[in-house]
Amino acid sequence: MSIDLKKTGKVYLAGAGPSDIGLLTLKTLQILKKAQTVIYDALIGPSVQGLIPHHAEQIPVGKRAGRHSMKQEEINRLIVEKALEGRLVVRLKGGDPFLFGRGAEEVQALLEHGIEYEIIPGVPSAVSVPAYAGIPVTCRGMSSAVHILTGHKKQDEPLDIDFKALTRAGGTYVFLMGMSSLQEIADGFLKAGMEPGMPAAVIEQGTGARQRTIPASLQTLEQEAYRHHAAAPAVIVIGKTAAFAKEFCWYEKLPLFGCRILVTRPAARSGRLSGMLRELGAEVIEMPAICTRKRDCAGAFLKELSRIREYRYLVFTSPAGVDYFFELLENLDLDIRCIGNIRLAVIGSATKDALRKHGLKPELMPERYNGAALGKLLNQSLQDGEKVLILRSAMGSEELVKEIQAGKQIQVTDLAIYDTVYTAGSCAVQGDAAGFHTDSGVQSASAGYGTGSGMQSASAGFGTGSGMQSASAGFGTDCLPQKTGSMETRLIQDGRADMVMFTSASTVRGFVQMTEGWDYTAVRAVCIGKMTADQAAFYGMQVHLAEKETIESMTEAALKLHRNN
Repeated sequence: MSIDLKKTGKVYLAGAGPSDIGLLTLKTLQILKKAQTVIYDALIGPSVQGLIPHHAEQIPVGKRAGRHSMKQEEINRLIVEKALEGRLVVRLKGGDPFLFGRGAEEVQALLEHGIEYEIIPGVPSAVSVPAYAGIPVTCRGMSSAVHILTGHKKQDEPLDIDFKALTRAGGTYVFLMGMSSLQEIADGFLKAGMEPGMPAAVIEQGTGARQRTIPASLQTLEQEAYRHHAAAPAVIVIGKTAAFAKEFCWYEKLPLFGCRILVTRPAARSGRLSGMLRELGAEVIEMPAICTRKRDCAGAFLKELSRIREYRYLVFTSPAGVDYFFELLENLDLDIRCIGNIRLAVIGSATKDALRKHGLKPELMPERYNGAALGKLLNQSLQDGEKVLILRSAMGSEELVKEIQAGKQIQVTDLAIYDTVYTAGSCAVQGDAAGFHTDSGVQSASAGYGTGSGMQSASAGFGTGSGMQSASAGFGTDCLPQKTGSMETRLIQDGRADMVMFTSASTVRGFVQMTEGWDYTAVRAVCIGKMTADQAAFYGMQVHLAEKETIESMTEAALKLHRNN
């Protein structure tokens, strides 16, 4: 078969590790970001699966013991077809692709068609799962060898294992895909002369939120597994080191162990929250319900910079606003000197930290991290006739402006420099605009909407109030296509997600867009503030409000909720 190499794609056979996203290799993560097609097994951890980019074609091919959704020959053919279409294909396999993963067969198919490929090793479950259960597979003076075996066999045929030779060799025996052959494995070792009291263990769903370690002896292994209703996927460990499970157990003792949490924060902002939850033992699946996108507002931005000395305060309401501000400066070949000595005000510590990265320190930050609190603080600091410039999302809450102007003649320019975009659906969600930017006297240089009388806009999107002026349409909240497969939504629907973290009212609305039509009464929503909580309550969710509007307080709320369940 003649192959045009310019039109032929490339295939990466990549190991995804056992389940924990922290065990995914950097190389696999890097290539996943570039993937055009991802063909993945059923055993891929949900948090890892959540890393597959929205733009990539996702094809599940099963490969779970006894429930193959696609035969290996069909998988080989599929990989070849996608590569011949000129695509960058990632064949994502649980654990390591060459350890009982039939990776060699897939490589052979690629070689037959002259397709370029690379192998990216993965952390094997044969070592990592026992480690998460506190079982070392080797230990000086106790076990100097580890034998990794498959318990998989053809139907109605015995295991092709020389148990006598294994027993003579000694060491630790780790079986993958062995639950259906558990009794045969135990009997094989017993007949070969292994001590009936030899320590053993079955570890279900290792390194994930549903990990469970079932200790036993060789003689009681099948009985204990049956008594605890053990099921695949599981790793079986037989050998003296299995006795360490109780003493060395660490993962199952973490405070958020057993908790599967969905984080709806934008992907670029979710790292700190996800990291804190994972450190406490939670299985975190990032499900960005919104993302942000810079606006084409250079003209309006330059106009406000030209009169920056007229303003008493420059206000930022989010780290994204700070980032887009500096990006605008960079694109316009300007630097921070253009804002002179204007005072800075922010809503919370995250925005404060974003400014400090650029050597700036805000003068005002409220104790409560919300727009109303910042508005009240600014109102106390301003006199009649003074001006404020706000740089924020087009979906900004009206409360900030309302509180700034309460009882005073303060002019507010509300410049929308970025949009908040829902990651589901196909059309603009205009209902979210209702009520925003409604105060009389507010000027919006590039805001998305307005209903207040006397409002002026250089690039506003729509409005119903008298005196509204608009030079060009451009409502700033729309949607991105929902990711194919929607694994995250299935986790909630099936009751396999224990809680959902919401860091803003817009993440609640984005989440609802992604799961439209659901009954949300079963969703345990951990919310960062009252506005977010009110939005979650509106949809009937079980609301758990963090005491403070911080990531740390949200983590505390998750701990409290998990302890009480």
